[in-house]
Amino acid sequence: MRRSPAAAGHLLLCLGTGAVALVGLCLLLAVLALCPVGPGLPLLPPALRLLRRFAEFHRRRAGRWLGGDRPRTPYRDRASLRDPAVRKDLVWLLAHATAGTALSAAALTLCSHAVNWLTAPVWWRLLPDERGSIILLTVDSWPVAVAAAVGGVGYALVALAVLAPAADLHARASRRLLVARPRPSLARRVQELTTTRSEALDAHAAELRRIERDLHDGAQANLVAVSLRLGMIRRALDQRPEQAAALVDSTQLVAEQALESLRALVRGIHPPLLADRGLAEAVRSLAARCAVPTRVEPDPGGGRGEPDTGDGRGEPDPGGGRGEPDPGGGRGAPSPTAPPPRAPAAAEAAAYFVVSEALANVARHSGARSALVRLRITAAAIAVRVEDDGRGGAVEGAGSGLPGLRRRVAAFDGTTRLSSPPGGPTILEVEIPCGS
Repeated sequence: MRRSPAAAGHLLLCLGTGAVALVGLCLLLAVLALCPVGPGLPLLPPALRLLRRFAEFHRRRAGRWLGGDRPRTPYRDRASLRDPAVRKDLVWLLAHATAGTALSAAALTLCSHAVNWLTAPVWWRLLPDERGSIILLTVDSWPVAVAAAVGGVGYALVALAVLAPAADLHARASRRLLVARPRPSLARRVQELTTTRSEALDAHAAELRRIERDLHDGAQANLVAVSLRLGMIRRALDQRPEQAAALVDSTQLVAEQALESLRALVRGIHPPLLADRGLAEAVRSLAARCAVPTRVEPDPGGGRGEPDTGDGRGEPDPGGGRGEPDPGGGRGAPSPTAPPPRAPAAAEAAAYFVVSEALANVARHSGARSALVRLRITAAAIAVRVEDDGRGGAVEGAGSGLPGLRRRVAAFDGTTRLSSPPGGPTILEVEIPCGS
């Protein structure tokens, strides 16, 4: 109610400018119609400059009414229909001349009718020989005039209640049409891509350093030990043949350790199960090896496997999630429907290591009794959700591996969301675009 007088003034101004906009729209259409034959061409730039000033006036007016900052519309130096800002002004001019004028007129008509009803006893007394009609009510006696005044009170309350929302609606519509939607600028987007590329390079360099360290500390050290023991075996065959058998056994053990180190290193680079069986089976394998009981629920709409039906810890079924084996020992009957295409290998690998790191954090830090992995794979993206019922309070850093996980996902222009309030649950959601 307190805003109603100001709202009435705002709508009255909008009604006046709406009439001007209607006339200006007609003139502008006439100028555009004359452009193909020549006379309209010199008139178009001044008309568009006037449109700019008219739109800027309403942009300021809407900003003052709604409050807050008033974003500026980036015009080009020359007024041209190729300017997106000018085209937005044209759309606003059409909307303001039609819908905006109608809205203002409707709201102000309510006010005029309310005044008409409230003053019925006055003008009926001053003009006794006239019989006025107030909407559907004809005033021809004092009781009817008093009844009209009483009804006018309610009419006025309705009118006052409508004025401010109508003014807000008009101002918001004008600002939406006149001000460009906030979009990330090209410079900001380039900065984001530069940052993600730098993080991807850092993650790649860190991965190379990890591989080098694992080779140096694991397989390389074991191979050096094998080489030394082979030399000891050769000398033992010449000098102490009875010790050769024990040296051969120990050398075989060291060689097996080197082979296991190489296998672990290969699994850390790109697991063979992921390449052979796909992401869903590789995630089931991770869940089966996790110290915390973990269920895997692939999204049936994602087109990758069925929900886990094992013992609740993500164990794969005997058929490997690919149907029952062929009793005849052949390759099995063909599926009635061809499997959907797999996601790119790089995206699958990133999602696999996200799940691996998340389950490692669950086992080391969460104190959870169970965990759940939801996996959804489509042609557009891979969505991963890892949830546990632990103590919560997970933050990046503190040895959690979350910064590296976020950098790995950011390299694909993906998103990472972590929710871990104290007391749990902890929910990690990752979406990796597949570039389709």
